[in-house]
Amino acid sequence: MTQKERVHAALEGRPVDRFPVTALYNHLYYQDHFPELTGLPAHEQWRWRFAEPAEHVRVYREMIDLAPFELLQPQHAPSRDEREHTEIVQRDGAWFIHNRQHESWTPVATRSGHPTDYTHNERQVVFDEADAREHIVVGRHEDALAAGHNDYLDEAIAQLGADHFILSGGVAGPFWQSHFYVGLMNLLAMAIEKPDLIDTTCRLCHEQNLEHVRMLAAAGGDAIFVDDAIATSDMISVAHYERFCLPHMIDMVEAIHRLGHKAIIIYYGGVMDRLEQIASIGADGFAMETSMKGYVNDIAAIADAVGSRVTLFGNLDPIGVLQNGSDRVLEAEVARQQAAGRRARGFVVCAGSPITPSTPLARVQRFLQLGRDG
Repeated sequence: MTQKERVHAALEGRPVDRFPVTALYNHLYYQDHFPELTGLPAHEQWRWRFAEPAEHVRVYREMIDLAPFELLQPQHAPSRDEREHTEIVQRDGAWFIHNRQHESWTPVATRSGHPTDYTHNERQVVFDEADAREHIVVGRHEDALAAGHNDYLDEAIAQLGADHFILSGGVAGPFWQSHFYVGLMNLLAMAIEKPDLIDTTCRLCHEQNLEHVRMLAAAGGDAIFVDDAIATSDMISVAHYERFCLPHMIDMVEAIHRLGHKAIIIYYGGVMDRLEQIASIGADGFAMETSMKGYVNDIAAIADAVGSRVTLFGNLDPIGVLQNGSDRVLEAEVARQQAAGRRARGFVVCAGSPITPSTPLARVQRFLQLGRDG
């Protein structure tokens, strides 16, 4: 079977020659390990991330050859206008992203590891429904396509899509998206104190998500994901999950299916108390985090609970096992995950979170080999 055939069969519950093996969010892996995978200095990653599509995918293929994940996730493309006006230059001994149009100079990381940083938003700009309608502006997918944001995806599908399964990208759930407008801690409080306003922010963010999904689907890949962030037992109750998250997840999966794509749902958090609701969504694939942060996501128990309703992705511990465990520990855990997966409708060997910057290529290759051999 080709990679593409294998993943489609697994997601449909049909027989496979072996389990597919991947790590979701593998676009981050290729960013974090760019020097290791290409032999180029870290700042060259930014030239790659603003390159023209053919050159971008040429380098991407080199990295895939060394770390051949199944379910490839191409990088998001900056607009053609951004690419035209951006250069990577050295000034006074440091490297910068120079936007010639705006004369902005952004310093870039020059070592391996996460090339960007992130802090969740705590600033509130939406206080009532009028604010929500003013600030949460739904952009048209046609405009995003015209700007060139699918260019890398289009090129990857053209070069690789015949025999590789392309996970075109995805969206975060609207409950999470709402934090960009009310602040993360405020969002959790407002789910109790101002639930009607959070209903409104979720509805508008869901409309924007649908437009983004339409943009991704236009490229003609194989699947689109929905990461239902902070919708888990460590963050919100089942009742709040059912109100703010579940209806939008069901609608999003139905929309993805109408567009001819597989739908994969992702939960980075505890799921054991809401498995019935998650299984009812109708997704093709269901990925969950490994056991950490005080909760347990037992892959065997999850397989028994969801049964034939959805294909499972494994949740191998990316730190304790993949990064830091011995080879015997890694081998045993891959085997345990595969044994649990045989009890599900279908199974994909997978890490339970993105692979860390500190995990060397040789270790990733060993994981991929063990997953293929099981």
